[in-house]
Amino acid sequence: MCVAPKVNRFVAIDIGQLRIGMYVHLETGWLRHPFPVSSFKIVNDEQLQTLRTLKLKAVQVDLSRSDLEAAAAPPAEDPQPAPAPPENDAHAWRNSILGVQSRFLGAVSVFDDVQALLPVNPEKARTTTDMLVAQQVVKLAQARDLSLHLLADTGGATFGVHGVNVSVLSLLLGKTLGLCDDVLKDLGTAALLHDIGKPGLEISASANALNQGTGRTPLRETVYARHVGESVALALSMGYPPSVTTAIAQHHEWADGSGFPLGLLAEDMDIAGQILALVNNFERLCNLPLQGNEMTPHEAMAALYGQYRQRYAPDVLKAFVQTLGVYPPGSLVELSDGRMGVVVSVNTSQSLKPKVLTYDMQAPQKLRFVDLLEYVGLGIRRGLTRNQLSRNALEALQPQRRLCYFFDSSAAPAAEKDLA
Repeated sequence: MCVAPKVNRFVAIDIGQLRIGMYVHLETGWLRHPFPVSSFKIVNDEQLQTLRTLKLKAVQVDLSRSDLEAAAAPPAEDPQPAPAPPENDAHAWRNSILGVQSRFLGAVSVFDDVQALLPVNPEKARTTTDMLVAQQVVKLAQARDLSLHLLADTGGATFGVHGVNVSVLSLLLGKTLGLCDDVLKDLGTAALLHDIGKPGLEISASANALNQGTGRTPLRETVYARHVGESVALALSMGYPPSVTTAIAQHHEWADGSGFPLGLLAEDMDIAGQILALVNNFERLCNLPLQGNEMTPHEAMAALYGQYRQRYAPDVLKAFVQTLGVYPPGSLVELSDGRMGVVVSVNTSQSLKPKVLTYDMQAPQKLRFVDLLEYVGLGIRRGLTRNQLSRNALEALQPQRRLCYFFDSSAAPAAEKDLA
């Protein structure tokens, strides 16, 4: 005999209308509430009063898991669906992402030029690098709101893709931490060049595992650590000052002293080195040299905040979560209405309400682009692993295995758009 699964029925309840017995789901992330979990039943007045002190207008309540009397409480007004967008809205959104993709590939191409120039003309290599980084810092300074976008797989695990990814994420984190433009330029340069010495070395995949702190042996560490010194030496040949080369030298150091090559503590590291070490680890967790065991960005963020937490200065880690949100672009998620999707864009000033590309099993040919900022009663219920999605859903939402990031000024697209 088949038993129908219990259906979750989420509604948005005004914070003042919450009652004991309601099963709530908090969308604020674990840094912004004192509860040990984000989904739970309210069982006493103390929890109720704590919830009412949170700066939330409404809370998701699962009526199917709430007590009957509590579920009968008058809910907040249901969110009204967005009007149907014009047909060309989907094309406009797609074209805007293609534009960002083009700028990302342009940055990777410039990085490839730097690698080619470096052995023969380090001065010109520096000029090229400075122009690329300056462009990104100017964009950071000019834009009031910034969005970080998930881009399509570029087709290869090049050093340029990793360097640009780490540079983009480091600059966004540096902006959140309030670094001035000159410091941001040095940070962006160090992030772009931190692995510039790797291509000339024979580094095995097992040695690369040291990025995650696994498979550590003295021999592997010695071999792998060589790229740090090589990268510093090449940056020095380009004429960069200690504000750049020190950050490069520290990109595998960790705040608890367990990093390499020097085993520095947080107080021994520059702020740029702390940022670069964190971002480099996050990017490698998402984009492993040998594909197959990489994490989704949500899983990587949870790992940084859980098992790897001691490696990073608390204020830097907290700022990183604030910048990208608990569900960075590329995260696989389940929405509160049951739809599954992939986060494709995050406004860094509103990181808890990202933009999501959703998949509906009832209409698998049509993906829907949802801007969660437009909905009071719609949010992310939980993060998913790749194994929790059907093969069809995974292929539709995220055919690429390697994640690429780039930022742009935040636009204001329609709340939902159909993608053919």
